[in-house]
Amino acid sequence: MGILSNDISASIRETSSTLVEPEWLLTWRNKRAEAAETLPVALKYGIGISGVLPSEQTKGSLRYDQTADYHVDASKGLELYTWKEAVIQEEIVPILEGLIESSFFPEANNYYGGLAQALFRSGLVVYAQPSVGDDGALKEEKLTLDTLVPKGNSADVIVLIVKEGAQLAFTSVLSGGDNTSIFARTIIVLTEADAAVRVMQKETLAQGVTALVAARGIAAGHSSIVWSEIFAGDIRMRSETDNMLVGEGAKGEVLQGVIARGSAQYDIFASVQHCASHTYSRIRAAGLGTDTSKTVYRGMVDMREGVRAVDGGQEAQFLVLSPNAEVDAIPSLDIASKDVLCTHKLSIAHIKDAHTFYPKLRGLSDTESRALFLEGHFAQVFAGEVYEPIMNDIRSAFSTL
Repeated sequence: MGILSNDISASIRETSSTLVEPEWLLTWRNKRAEAAETLPVALKYGIGISGVLPSEQTKGSLRYDQTADYHVDASKGLELYTWKEAVIQEEIVPILEGLIESSFFPEANNYYGGLAQALFRSGLVVYAQPSVGDDGALKEEKLTLDTLVPKGNSADVIVLIVKEGAQLAFTSVLSGGDNTSIFARTIIVLTEADAAVRVMQKETLAQGVTALVAARGIAAGHSSIVWSEIFAGDIRMRSETDNMLVGEGAKGEVLQGVIARGSAQYDIFASVQHCASHTYSRIRAAGLGTDTSKTVYRGMVDMREGVRAVDGGQEAQFLVLSPNAEVDAIPSLDIASKDVLCTHKLSIAHIKDAHTFYPKLRGLSDTESRALFLEGHFAQVFAGEVYEPIMNDIRSAFSTL
């Protein structure tokens, strides 16, 4: 373990005291900070491929000392707690302690992510129980969390606890910040059996913001977790989204759209861990690289030894629209069992005349034909009425390209 500086130790004590946390949380924060000191401040995935992290010059001075502002819109059946409220709730505390001190809590793989988990000052815990509508059928609860990132450095933790049979649609929107801002978020979805969760993540952050997001879904038996994520704009984004399918019959999907423009840098990682038999997963991504942007996209399907009747797959399709844009894509499979079905597909291409030939043949202009093709490129990932709000955001994002 690393040796903590006096400044970091004092900051941890002050934060934990302000939030009135129990002693075990203070101890956990210190362990996270000590572990962070041993983690890399730069990431390399191969020859010439670097992951997105803040500048090494920020290591000695980085403090997540600001607090993000939340605006919440929730249906009536949900229980919502700020972090300070959650750590004193008798029903919530045992769940949080079990989660945070277990291997289910995402482990940071870099200094900045580890320090964020040690120093976060704000957070939200959502408790969703089954809700029945007037017709007697289970009702999907809804929650929208708008987070205004401050000018400065901030970190938070969001935990969604979804009880047996409950259904939840959660939308997270990040906005604000400036070119000096570093924002780090850890988000965890923890389900019981037969639950269904849909998570939508998108952002409208200011140019130059650095965002570090670690997300994990933990799906119990016969439950499902679907992540739909949009990454767009001229920012620096490191995103890790992982589904752990720990119960038989669990399902998990990660659907991602990337529109990199300006001098944006994106480091996107999507993964699924099949820890139980009869589980199903899909990872699908579509992206555009424009201007001088750089995108590193990585996917991983992990099938553990001993699992049976498992079906998993990943597919990513990227278009490079500028000669100065870069896209690196790295698919991975880790299969330790024979009774499985697993596929992967990856393509990086340019728009060709053949892609817009038929729309032009039917009287559409070059611009209209191109927009139609780009829309279809993303609609392969976000198909269906439920994803129409996402497709509207995507249309707006590439309409000015």
